[in-house]
Amino acid sequence: MALPPCRVIGAVPDCGCPEVPGLFHPRPGRVIVARIDGIHDMGGMHGFGPVVVPGCDEAYEEQWEARTFAMSTIVGIEGLGKGGGRPIREEMEPEHYLHASYYERWLWSTEQRLLRKGTIAPGEVDAWVERLLAGEPVPQRLDPGQAARDRAAISEESPLGTAEETRFSPGDRVRVRRWRHAGHTRCPRYVRGAEGEVAAVRGSDHLPDIGPYEGPLEPVYSVSFHSDDLFGVSDERRWTVFLDLTETYLEPV
Repeated sequence: MALPPCRVIGAVPDCGCPEVPGLFHPRPGRVIVARIDGIHDMGGMHGFGPVVVPGCDEAYEEQWEARTFAMSTIVGIEGLGKGGGRPIREEMEPEHYLHASYYERWLWSTEQRLLRKGTIAPGEVDAWVERLLAGEPVPQRLDPGQAARDRAAISEESPLGTAEETRFSPGDRVRVRRWRHAGHTRCPRYVRGAEGEVAAVRGSDHLPDIGPYEGPLEPVYSVSFHSDDLFGVSDERRWTVFLDLTETYLEPV
């Protein structure tokens, strides 16, 4: 059966040809270009030290981190930037990404979003740094209306839609498709190729890989995996990992 012409959005090209080598079609009419994953996909990697350390339950280590989180949030709510924070952070040079702290990456992506929208000009941030170092007062702006608007926005709930038709049901054994992504994805590298069990149908959401977050609505499943199947046998006790995965990521066992 011939596939219809491919139509994709964003960083993935509109090739119109399902037979081009190196392309993966998760379902008819959609194509994802095979390319190497970035350094940002660090889940399950060894060599970065313990996950749980003293003070890790604190939301911020320094005050500037809270301000960075607030700026990033306001940029999105007020439409001041272009693009999403996480997909843009994945564009960081590998060495820069590894040396940067969590909120340094957020700060970098927030600046990039502002630049791409034209809200700030190239070099404007560096110029302000020089002015502040020279002793110029930090500019102040009080906008109670904006503050109230943004507080209301972050308090809004955004539940998943209802999944009308699903390929899988709770209890089904599934395997995560194994392929390299052209850009942003919410399918972590460490789970690709692993087998698990559908624990629940969460609802429906847009496929993140196209756009990003502009793909078609798909069912979202909670899938359980045994830790040994993901990371290998270790001296630690076996535990269960639950991941929410869209339907494109999964295939039947």
